[in-house]
Amino acid sequence: MIRTVAEIIVGVLYAIGAGHQALFTLRNSQQFYSDMADQAWLRPAQLFVERVLVPNSVAVTVVVVVFQAALAFAILSRGAAVGPALVAGGVFSIVGALTGNPAETVGYLLLAALHFWLAAAH
Repeated sequence: MIRTVAEIIVGVLYAIGAGHQALFTLRNSQQFYSDMADQAWLRPAQLFVERVLVPNSVAVTVVVVVFQAALAFAILSRGAAVGPALVAGGVFSIVGALTGNPAETVGYLLLAALHFWLAAAH
């Protein structure tokens, strides 16, 4: 029961994330990724964001919208795709941990652990 509720919450968060990315981040994607680069505390991550994500910010944001929407759909469907979607979300959280500031790194690592814990039940 607790796992099911946690999975539904994670799925809803991905749906909200996809909507936010589509409605807000997409309009200011270059600034969003520039700010991400400025906040990244790992130098290789900062360089990656500056050199890869910023110049391709619109395409990256569209990919993130599609990815988050697909995760939301897969998780909320409650079918066979829940486990793989949670693993994919865990990997996505690790990427967030690598590109964030120190506080975000901790938060994303905890989120990744939650994803993998939930996925283990599938």
